[in-house]
Amino acid sequence: MSGSRATPRAIETEKPARRSKPEAESPRRASRSGGGSGGNFDGAWMVTSVGCGGTTTGAVVVTSGRIIAQGVSGSVSGNGSARTVGNFNGVTVTSSGRLSGRSGSGTFRQSTGCGGTWTASKQ
Repeated sequence: MSGSRATPRAIETEKPARRSKPEAESPRRASRSGGGSGGNFDGAWMVTSVGCGGTTTGAVVVTSGRIIAQGVSGSVSGNGSARTVGNFNGVTVTSSGRLSGRSGSGTFRQSTGCGGTWTASKQ
């Protein structure tokens, strides 16, 4: 039995080498967030759009530089440049703008030709 215990201990000494692999991945994670993934904009945002005959307000979530909402997807770069595309009742809406700190603004255009502006605030 003691001979069989030595083998697991030998295997356990190899585990730190395996644990070093995630540490080796850490620089990749750091470079992603530092390399413009938009990580500092992560969180919930309320967006108000004005134009095309009305005003709408909705929530979006930014996670690791990706903008996600119902019917909408997009991205925000590390410098705050944001772009989205969405489809609402068969109408495609594209938008672009900039986030800075806890707010943002930009423009949108519908496939129908009308457009407007949007503002955002971090919740």
